[in-house]
Amino acid sequence: MTTDQPVHEAPDRGARFERLAFTFCKAATLILITRKFALPVAAGGAALFYVLAIVYGKRDTRCWLRFPAVIAAFWGLVAGISLYTLVWGGR
Repeated sequence: MTTDQPVHEAPDRGARFERLAFTFCKAATLILITRKFALPVAAGGAALFYVLAIVYGKRDTRCWLRFPAVIAAFWGLVAGISLYTLVWGGR
């Protein structure tokens, strides 16, 4: 018996590599714009968006740390330490 419904195929290698390339493209653009402040900006953004995810009901994630609150705390700490080091580290 045949059906006219589309078969859901796994993404091909080209599509998988394109998704990775697009992720790196976004990261490179952020680094280009923020330059030496890229780490605190990216880490702060990650912390902020994970907090917003928690506020709107998200309780798990694909990240290996698994829990958005743990990830937000980690990246918030990284953002704070890196910003402190950049601003007051040379004194």
